[in-house]
This record gives sequence, C-alpha cells and structure tokens, in this order.
Amino acid sequence: YLLLIGRSMGSSMGALHTLNEARACGCHVVAIDPRMPDIAYGNADWVGIRPGTDAAFVLGLINQMIENKTFDKEFLIRHTNGAYLIKSNGTPLTEADFRKDGSTSVFVVANSAGTLSLRSVKRDEKGAAIGFIEDENFKPELEFSGEAILANGEKEPVRTAFSVLKKLASEYTPEKVQEITGIRPEALKGIAFDYANNKGCIDDGWYTSKNGTDVELYQLICIANAMNGNIDQPGGLIVTAGAGFKVPSVAAGKGPNGETWAMAKEKRIDKIVYPETSGTYSVALDAAVSGKPYPIKAAFFVGTTMFHRQADAKKLAENLKKLDLVVVQDVLPQELVDYADYVLPATYFMERRDMSGVKWARDGSIYLSDPQLTPPKGCEARHDVWILLEILRRAYPERAEHVGYKGCKTAEEFNAYFGAFVDRGYKKFLDDCEKKKPGSAEAIRKSISENGWATIKTKKYGEYPYLKPFGTPTGKVEIYGFKSFSKPGYAQAIAPISGYIPSPAYTQPKADSNEFILVSGKNCVTCSGLNMFTQPTRFMGDRTVWMNPQDAARLGIRNGDMIEVEGMDSGYKANTQVTVTKRVVPGAVFAYGFSGGVRTKTLIKDPNYQFVKEGINSHWYDTGYAQPVVGNVANNSAVRINKVRG
Repeated sequence: YLLLIGRSMGSSMGALHTLNEARACGCHVVAIDPRMPDIAYGNADWVGIRPGTDAAFVLGLINQMIENKTFDKEFLIRHTNGAYLIKSNGTPLTEADFRKDGSTSVFVVANSAGTLSLRSVKRDEKGAAIGFIEDENFKPELEFSGEAILANGEKEPVRTAFSVLKKLASEYTPEKVQEITGIRPEALKGIAFDYANNKGCIDDGWYTSKNGTDVELYQLICIANAMNGNIDQPGGLIVTAGAGFKVPSVAAGKGPNGETWAMAKEKRIDKIVYPETSGTYSVALDAAVSGKPYPIKAAFFVGTTMFHRQADAKKLAENLKKLDLVVVQDVLPQELVDYADYVLPATYFMERRDMSGVKWARDGSIYLSDPQLTPPKGCEARHDVWILLEILRRAYPERAEHVGYKGCKTAEEFNAYFGAFVDRGYKKFLDDCEKKKPGSAEAIRKSISENGWATIKTKKYGEYPYLKPFGTPTGKVEIYGFKSFSKPGYAQAIAPISGYIPSPAYTQPKADSNEFILVSGKNCVTCSGLNMFTQPTRFMGDRTVWMNPQDAARLGIRNGDMIEVEGMDSGYKANTQVTVTKRVVPGAVFAYGFSGGVRTKTLIKDPNYQFVKEGINSHWYDTGYAQPVVGNVANNSAVRINKVRG
C-alpha cells in the first residue's frame, strides 16, 4: 500500500518501472495531489487535495491511527524518540538538567512508575555514530506525564514527545481536515484504515508539493511511516544500500593524486545564509546585487536550465545582468544563454565515458556507460570537466596542477587523462572487493562486461535505526525534532513539530474568484529542460494550463480558450491556452514545469522549434520564497486568470 503525496513518480527514471511491477503484484497506490498524476490514469486512486494543505491531511491520518489504536506502539517506544521527555518550554529533558556536568546529548525516558533512564548515541573515537547506549530491559512509557526534579531542586513538568504529537493531531479530526483540504471524512478514514492494516508506506518524495512548508510536511510524512513501524523494512521507507565505489576527485584541500593545498576560510555562500541547505543557488545571485554576505562577480552554469529550475524568473534575470561574467556550458541554447558572455558547447552524457555508483536504487550497484555517440562533425563540443580545467589552467595554472592537469589538445588526449581516474578508482574498488570476498572481482568484471552494470551489495533490511543510528540527535526516527534545538535560532525558524501552516510563499487566493494557486509538476514526457526541445514533445507535450470545469463555468471559459495568467505577487502576465478538465481540483490551476514558456532569442528563430514558446513557465510567477535554515524554495504561486477576448 503506497501513498504518494504530491509525488511525480512518472518523471523518475527507474522508479516508475519498479512501481508498475509492484502494482502488478497487487500493490494499492493512492495519489494525494491537486492534479491527477499520470499514474492515476490506470489502476491507482487519485484523491484531490487543495494545494498547500498536505500537512493537514497527514495529521488527520496520524490522528485516525491514534484514535483507532492502529499504530505500532512497540516501534515508537524502541526506535523513535516518542518516549523521550519534553519540558514545559518544549525543549528535551537531558542529563544536563540533573547534573552540572551532565550532557545535553543524553536524553531521558520514564516508565509507568516514574523511574527515569538515560539514552544516547554511542560514538567511536572519531565521533561517528555506531550504536545506542540504553538499558534494553527498561520499558519506557509512551504517554508518561509527570514532574522531574532538576539539579537546582525545582520541579519541572514533563511529558513524552508522543504526548505532544497526540495533542497536536487531536485537532485534525476528519471534519477539520475536510474544512482545510477538501478531502471527505470517509475518504480520510478509508485511507487511514487501509494504510494501517496493510502496513503502508508514504514515499518520501522528489519534486513534491513545494509550497514553502516542505520541512514540516516531510517530518510529518516520516512520523506517519514510523506510526506503521514501516522503516527499513520490505515495502517500507528504506535506507538504500550503496556500492561504495569512488573515483579519485578533488576534495577540500586534497587532489586526486595526493596533492594538498590550503583552503579558503570562507564558508560556501549559501551555507552562510542557510546553514542546513543542500544547495540554494539564489543566494549567490542575490550577492551579485547586494554584495552580501560577500560579493559574487562571475558565475558558471554547467548543464542546467536555470529559468525552468530557479524560482522567481524575473529576479533571476535581473541578477544575471548584474554579474560581470556569465559562462554557460550546455548542449542546447537554453534561455540562460541570452544572458551569457560566453557559451561553451558541452558533450551529452551519451558522448562520454562514465563509471559510477547507481543512485537512488535499493541495492548497491555500479555501472559503466561507454560513449555511444560522437559530437557532429564541425562541432567543438567538449566534456564539461575538460572545459573547466582548460579555463582553470589559463587563469590559475598552479591550481590546475593540483589535479595534475597541464593541458590536452584533443578529445582522445583528455579522455586518456580523465579516464585514468576512473580506471584507478575501479581497480582499487575491485581490490577492496576481492579482499572482502575472494573471487568477487572477476564476477564484477564479468557482469560489467556483459551487462554494463554489477550489483555489489544487496540491501539488508532492519539496520536503521535498529542496529545503526540515523543522523538525528537521538539516532532514532524523531517524531519531535530535537534538531530544532541544536543551534541558536533554529527552533524559531523550524519548530520541532508543526501543525498545518498556510503557505508563506504566496498570497492566499480568494475563494470562488478569478484567483488560483498555480501548481507545477512533471510527467514522463516533460520531465527535463532538454526534453522540452525534442520534436516528439511538440506533439506529446502538454503546454496548456488545466482548470476545473466548476471554475471555468464561473469565469465563462471554455476548453481551448486563450487565457491571461497574471502573477498576484510577481505581476508577470502571459497568455496561454486552457484545458478544462476534472483532473485538477477547484481553486487550483496546473501547468507542467518543463513543457513550454521558453523565451530564448536563439533557438526559436528556427520554425521547427516555435512550439517551445507556447505555454507558460511557472517560475515566472514564483516569489522566490526560501524556508529559513534549510533554504528550500517554493515552486507554487498565486495567479489571476482572465479570459482573453477578441
């Protein structure tokens, strides 16, 4: 039983095939989404939800599991921080509250008699988490509440993290959830029943709802998975097995051939503003204008369609103009090219040799991709790394020497240089595998030769957090986020647990008006910035805006009409065609994120590519809102829809 909340499975390589295999074996799939995703055209259920209200639905699901006692109590006690005690101010009770020399990383649980016990993460001499320190015979109470006597003699009211969750979830009755989300009470109850009785799983997402409340939503999704005890189990939310394959590369102050050098003391610019980000590029472009936290004068863009990836396209364009130097490396003239001082043609992945671990797969595998194509005659396309190394060699020759690069004149010469790193990494990898399991190296070589890939490590279930800690402060699944208290200001920005929060990323539209939330998404056809340029997309792609018949009738709009889409916050206006369909909920309109609205001045001069101008780019209407601390950016926006007359 699989719940997909705002998840575009149809655009994910490999995942759709696996999902279809699961469906063929009887897996029941339910999509909770403002628009009907393509997988629901078959035997998957679609439950429409108002945009930005996913958290209320998940809290309603959790509430039903608590009310009906269908949650996995043993899992919550043993493998989450559900039984850990919380003080009246919302912070966790720790050993430091009892002793002056106590640790704030040692937490407290209590049994039904009120006896306390300590729990913490076991670490090796390097500080890496390797296990747990706790009394396995101690039976904590999941819903304990009482008083703890602190080191200063004061009595402190405490309750468990689960009790906090239970109280929060109790507000989200089926009727309240319907009021917020539009999902009928009987539908919520039915999903909660099936989810619990089938030990279901909620996918942890990719290209999901994007309403500026993602952190809160994903925490609730992880809690709902923990409520089923379905973590790192077959059919559950798992930690994938990596192959452990590494190619020599440039690390912080260390080169692939053993070279070393002193690194700059400054942090990466987005890490200064968003310390927990995995990548928020808008910070660098903002610095081109503001000079804060330090000035950015130049930018290189390697194979990325910024105008269809970066929220707030208007601001993106303004910031690009402020840079002294813009260099674009790509295979097609994207809209970003219009702002470039230099455009350097790159090779496509099918024109390059590559060996790597297979990402986002259950088992740990490696693959070898040999070039199947060569650049057309007369095309000066080069490998992206070759381009960057040549620029580095000419600007800072001593830095190029850090990676042993002194210059290559031909593709064959560069391939020999670059391929040597792959070969060396592959050899070391095989040697390590052979030491662990004699005979494995030859088996891997044979599989790579015959299939192009080899499985190195088969996924073992029941490891995290049963035997190995997660990277959380408690090492366990946290239904109450102790990470919020790890640094000053975090708790004010990202609460340890949150209820439904209306999106802070855009102005909330008025009901039954010409104001809507514009939702973006993907499918198999229009899933990337390159795909939208291919000729089949001209006929298979959908560059219209979807509108529910109920809304269309109120506004006098018919299927195929031209409409004006105006950003309520951005003020941007553009015309496009409308598709009137029940595949989107009332109050929302939908457009594919990588379908149209390409404004590049270069490629669209070709009559064969005029179709890429059709439609809209949803990022024209975004505000560019990023969540504090983590920096994830909202893609959805608020718009007004007007029929174009005449």
